[in-house]
Amino acid sequence: LAAAAAAVVEEEPSPSDASGPVRENDYYVTLGVVFKKPGDDPQTQKVLSLNRKVGHVIHTTGNVWKGPSGGFWVQLDTSGGDTGAGEKPGYVMVDASGFGTPGPCLQKAFPEDGAPLLLRARAPDGAKTWDGKEPMEREFLVLEKTTVEEVKTILGMLFGLEGSLSVFAPAGDRASPLPDKTTVKEAGFTASMEVCFEPAGARPLTLVVMNPLTPGAKLLDLPLTDDSTVGQAKVLLAKTTGLKQGSMIMVRGKMGQRVKEDANLDDKHRVVDCGYKEGDEIGFIYTGDLESDLAAFLS
Repeated sequence: LAAAAAAVVEEEPSPSDASGPVRENDYYVTLGVVFKKPGDDPQTQKVLSLNRKVGHVIHTTGNVWKGPSGGFWVQLDTSGGDTGAGEKPGYVMVDASGFGTPGPCLQKAFPEDGAPLLLRARAPDGAKTWDGKEPMEREFLVLEKTTVEEVKTILGMLFGLEGSLSVFAPAGDRASPLPDKTTVKEAGFTASMEVCFEPAGARPLTLVVMNPLTPGAKLLDLPLTDDSTVGQAKVLLAKTTGLKQGSMIMVRGKMGQRVKEDANLDDKHRVVDCGYKEGDEIGFIYTGDLESDLAAFLS
């Protein structure tokens, strides 16, 4: 059955969207809509569209059916009465093409992950919601361990955004986007908070490099952007000072101080993802002749 050929029938929402603790094989609603194939045969062409709040819990047996066109549907568990998608049997769509959804409608729930958080975000100027409807502010579901990188993916789906995004901490500095690997918990988000974000453009970012030959003296300011990688910082530092790029290892630490064993920075990582902010000092280890290679620059 091709999903696009299915007959979709609108159905009224359930009387209550309240959900208790999750159990094995439960799913969370992610987009505010649930598509249900009623009955015991998942190949039926009849599909009901159910309105359910984001975060609503759907009880399933865990039995997943994969359709001919690649869509995934999971069987409802009617053993306890209301499944969260009605009391009658059926299969609900996890993810499938042909329904106009930007991503999965359901997300697997694991009790060990703890309670999910519902955060809010508003479509930026010129953008639309994934379904083209009001309101322009939408709720979305995350876990405490969800990363900023994953939040960006969700925001892109909700508002049809392409390209990179900058996400900011609650009441945070708009000059310092959150690093991708930061978790929702680490960023300080709690339930119902609004996530402020914007399409990412390269923002100026200046890091400080201290003089390895004169303790406490600045060597130079390194003009970068928040899109700059550690490798690009190294190239700029080498070109500006005359130091040999191949003799330089960028590290997290202060010049003249002993660095930790795990202080080496990956050239492929963005400096902001390594935790650097405007005005921070970035260090380096040099395996060449510092005095000779820096002589022209210092003169």
